[in-house]
Amino acid sequence: MLAALVCVATALAVLLPTTLAGQSLDSLRTLLRENNPELKALTYDYRAALAISPQLSQLPDLEIGGGVSILPVETRLGPQRARVMVTQMLPWPGTLAAMSALADARAQPVLEQTAALQLELLYTLETTYYAIVAAGEQMEALTESLRLYESLRELAISRVENSRGSSVDVYRTELRANAERRGIEQRRAEIAMSWSTIEELVNRDLPRIVVVPQVAVPRSIPNELDLASHPQLRIFALQEEISRRTVALNDLEARPDFGVGADYIITGRRTDMDPEGNGRDAILPRVMLRIPLGGGRFRAVRDEEALRIQAIASRRTAVVSQFTTAIDRADIARLDAQHRLVFLREQVTTLEAALTIARAEYANGRRAFDELLELQEQLIDYRTEATTAQQTVFTQSALIDRYLPSR
Repeated sequence: MLAALVCVATALAVLLPTTLAGQSLDSLRTLLRENNPELKALTYDYRAALAISPQLSQLPDLEIGGGVSILPVETRLGPQRARVMVTQMLPWPGTLAAMSALADARAQPVLEQTAALQLELLYTLETTYYAIVAAGEQMEALTESLRLYESLRELAISRVENSRGSSVDVYRTELRANAERRGIEQRRAEIAMSWSTIEELVNRDLPRIVVVPQVAVPRSIPNELDLASHPQLRIFALQEEISRRTVALNDLEARPDFGVGADYIITGRRTDMDPEGNGRDAILPRVMLRIPLGGGRFRAVRDEEALRIQAIASRRTAVVSQFTTAIDRADIARLDAQHRLVFLREQVTTLEAALTIARAEYANGRRAFDELLELQEQLIDYRTEATTAQQTVFTQSALIDRYLPSR
C-alpha cells in the first residue's frame, strides 16, 4: 500500500494545477518567444540584414591619386613637376536607391523565417506538453488500477485462508500489480524527458509541474482556406519581390555611369625667362562616362530572375497543397479522436459498473478469477486509450494552428 500511496502522490504532483509554480501552456509559449536561442539568432540576423541598406545607399568612394614627374614636361609657364587627381563616380540616377531597396527586400524573408520557425517550435512545445498531460493521466489510471489490484490481492488471500480459492490467484494479482508499477515508472521517465525538451525550447530550468489545459471547443475549419498569412507563403511573395527588384537594379546598372573630377598640376618656375604667370599651377576639370558594353550579362540576369519567379510559383503551389492536405488530415483525425473519446468514456463507465458486480460475485465464489482479471485489464486499457484519444485531439488541434496561425 505504501507504493500505491507514493504513486498517487506522484500522479497528483504532475496533474494538479498550481497557482505559484505550475507551468501553463500560455506561460510556456511566452517564455519560448522571449528566450528561445534559435529565435534570438534569427532576430539578430534580421537586424544585421537591415544594416546592409544604409551601406549601399552611399556614393562610391572618392578616388584621389597623384604622381611626380621624373622628367617634367616643359610648358610655357614652367615644368609640370607633380599632379594630384580627384575623381567621383556618379551612378545612373536611382541606382543607389534601387540597391538599398533590394537590400531591404532581401532582409524581409529573414523576419518571416523567424515567424515560421516560431510556429514550428510552438507546435513542438504544445505536443510535448500534451504528452506530459497524457502520461500524467495514464499514471493516475495506473495508480487507480494498482489500488484495485492491491484490493483484489487481499480478496484473493482471504479466499485462500477460507479454503475457497487458489494461492495462484494471489501471485497473479501480484504480477499484475508489478506490471502497473513498471508502467508508472515508465510514464514518470517519459514525463522527465518531455520536460527536458520543454526546458531546451524555453532555454530555462522550470518547476516541473503542469497545469492541465481545459478542453476547448474545437476550432472550425473554413471551407476556403486562407493560407496567405502563413509565414512560409509570405516568404514566397517576398522572394518574388526580391527578383523584381533585382531586375529593376539590373536595368539601371545597364545604363552608363558618370564621373566628375579635377586634376591639380603643380608647375615649377622658369629660370631662363619670366613670362606672365610664371610657375602658375594648373587646374584641369574632368567629366567621364563609363558605358557597359556587355549587354548579354544583363539579359542573362533578366532571364534568370524570370525563371526564378516561375520556380517560386511552383513551390508555392506545392506548399499550399501540402498545407491543405495536412489540415484536412488533422481535422479528420481530430474528429475521429473526439468520437473515440466519447465511446471510450462510455465503455469505462460500463466496465466500472461490471467490475463492481464481478468483484462481489468473486468474493461469493460465483465468478471465476480469470473473468475478474480480464475485466480489470480491459478497464485500464480503455482508460489509457481514452487519455491517448484526448492527447490526439490536442495535438491535431495544435497541428491545425501550425498551418492556420491563430495566435
